[in-house]
Amino acid sequence: MYQKIIIVGYLGRDPEMRYLPNGQATTSMNVASTNKYTASDGQLVDETTWFRISVFGKQAESCNQYLKKGRAVLVEGRLRPDPSTGGPKIWTR
Repeated sequence: MYQKIIIVGYLGRDPEMRYLPNGQATTSMNVASTNKYTASDGQLVDETTWFRISVFGKQAESCNQYLKKGRAVLVEGRLRPDPSTGGPKIWTR
């Protein structure tokens, strides 16, 4: 089975890079994707979905070097399921 997800949006903050114990670089980013539409009652609805993105290796170093808060990004990758539920990981405040 094959899965792929494409996310287009804007960075909510500067990427954060760190190194794993084995020396591999990893960068974490928050990407906001917005959907605007008109509801049935005529009101304009602005719906924003936030994604937490992790990048590893050489790509992590490049992301940390070139990307900054507010930049438009296109991310292509895969979802990592939550081990307890089998679905995507969901964070709530």
